[in-house]
Amino acid sequence: MGAPKTTTWELDPHTRAKHEILRRYLEAWTPILGLAGFPTIAYVDGFAGPGVYSNGEDGSPIIALKAALQYKDSVKATLLFVFVEKEKARAEKLEEIVSGLGLPANFQVRVVCGKAFEEGFRESFLDFFGKRQKPIPPTFVFIDPFGWTGAPFTLVKEILAGQSCEVLINFMFEEINRFIEHQDQTENFDALFGTNEWRQMSGIAHKTARREFLHGLYLRQLRVAARAKYVRSFEMRNDKDVTDYFLFFATNNPKGMAKMKEAMWKVDQSGEFRFSDATNPAQELLFGPKPDFEALRRTLLSNFSGKQASIAEVENFVLAETPYRETHYKKQILAPLEREGKVSAINPPAGRKAGTYAVRTMRLRFAP
Repeated sequence: MGAPKTTTWELDPHTRAKHEILRRYLEAWTPILGLAGFPTIAYVDGFAGPGVYSNGEDGSPIIALKAALQYKDSVKATLLFVFVEKEKARAEKLEEIVSGLGLPANFQVRVVCGKAFEEGFRESFLDFFGKRQKPIPPTFVFIDPFGWTGAPFTLVKEILAGQSCEVLINFMFEEINRFIEHQDQTENFDALFGTNEWRQMSGIAHKTARREFLHGLYLRQLRVAARAKYVRSFEMRNDKDVTDYFLFFATNNPKGMAKMKEAMWKVDQSGEFRFSDATNPAQELLFGPKPDFEALRRTLLSNFSGKQASIAEVENFVLAETPYRETHYKKQILAPLEREGKVSAINPPAGRKAGTYAVRTMRLRFAP
C-alpha cells in the first residue's frame, strides 16, 4: 500500500500477521535479555505511526510496550523505547496513547517527532550513547517504511555491529520492483542496498526472476556486508496473491533466530514463511499445510553426506541455512535416518537410547 495521508488508517490482514510475528517475538525477547544482566535493553521503531489503527487495533509501538509490560514484575533492567515518527499528528496521537498506559519507572519512552528515521535514530539513540562513550545496549530495531527510502543499508549495518542488536526490516518489494529502473531513484536504491549491484536488474524481465534477484541481493547484503550470522525472511502477499513485501530478520544470536523462527512458524506452519491475503481474507493468520519435512531430510543428507558432525553443528546448520526450526530435525529427520542406517552415532553417551540426541557434543556419521 502507498503511504497513507490520514493520521490513522485501516489495518490490513497481512499487516496483522506482521504484527503477530513482532508480538510473539518480543514476548520471548524481552525476558531473555531483560533477565540476562544487561542494565538497559532497547526497542526502536523506525517508522512508528500513531500507535493505533482506525478500528482501534494496536500499532507496533503499543504492541512492543504491551509485550514488555507482561514482565514488569520480573524485569528490573531499564527498558528504553524509541519511537521515531516524522508526522506531527501521528506522533502526538502516539504520545497520547503511551501516556495512558501507566508505565513503570524502568520504562523510558522517547517519541521523536519531525525527523526522518535515520536522523531521529542517530540523535535520540546512537549519539546519546556515543556522547557518553558507552556502547549501545542490546537493541531490537523494527524498520517498517512505506516505500524504499529512509532506511539506508549503512545504518542497518551499523546497528548489526552492536552487541546483541537485531533488525526486523520491511523490504517493500512491490514498490521497489516497480520503481527500481527509474533514473531519478539511482541514489536512493544505492543507499537501500548498500551496493550498486541492484542495477543488474535491468536485464531481468521475468517477474519471478526479478523477485528472486532482489530478495537474494538484500539477503546477501545482510549476511556478507552486515555480517549477520543468521538471516531469515517471511513473504507477505496482497489481496491479488502477489508478493507485496518481505520481512527480513537479521541477528548474530542463535537463540534470537530460534525465537524468531518460532514466531514465524506460529503464523505459517508450512515453513514457506508466507502470508497471503488471498488465501482466506476472513482468517486473521494463515496456518499453512503440513511442513515438508522431506525437503529438510534431503537438505541434511546433501550437506552432510559422507561427513561427521556434532548435534550442535547440525542444529546450527538448520537454524542458519534452512527455514526449519531447531525442534524439527531430531524426531522428524535424524531418528528415521538412524533407523535406516543412514546416520550413526560415533560417541554416544552411556545409556543413550537410539533416536535421542540430547547431548550436543555427540557426533554423527552420515553415510555417503
